[in-house]
Amino acid sequence: MQRLSDTARLGMSMRFRVSVDGINLGSWATCAGLSVEFKNQRVNEGGNYEYTVILPDRVEYRAITLRRAMSPQESAIVQRWLTGVVSGWYKVNSPRDYGPRTAEIELFDAGGSVVASWTLRNVYPSKWSGPDLDATGSQVAVESLELVHEGFL
Repeated sequence: MQRLSDTARLGMSMRFRVSVDGINLGSWATCAGLSVEFKNQRVNEGGNYEYTVILPDRVEYRAITLRRAMSPQESAIVQRWLTGVVSGWYKVNSPRDYGPRTAEIELFDAGGSVVASWTLRNVYPSKWSGPDLDATGSQVAVESLELVHEGFL
């Protein structure tokens, strides 16, 4: 029998949790979009025939998409949080007045130790999707939550 390396064994059993402003939104099955892209501009400088000058432009962060099977406790927490967000948006003059929200994604190994964490600045929900309901099928009811943010670096 072949023995897996510690790195491979840990990678196979990773778990993560997401919280927003201290509200634990629970564990999720998948997390996609945790990335950063460094945009730049290439400028042809007069008299420079050797290379194109590269100037930094902006940093862009993708939306984070979370997915999991629905559960009574964790799905209810997400719904309460979303209800609070909507209520907050209606009570202010603009979404910026709603106040900054901070989300944290924590990655755990099989033993429950934190391997890495990311703190997302100014987080807003952009989409929640519930399951497609089919009484004749045997699919798991899956929910997804998409979060937009202004960065984690």
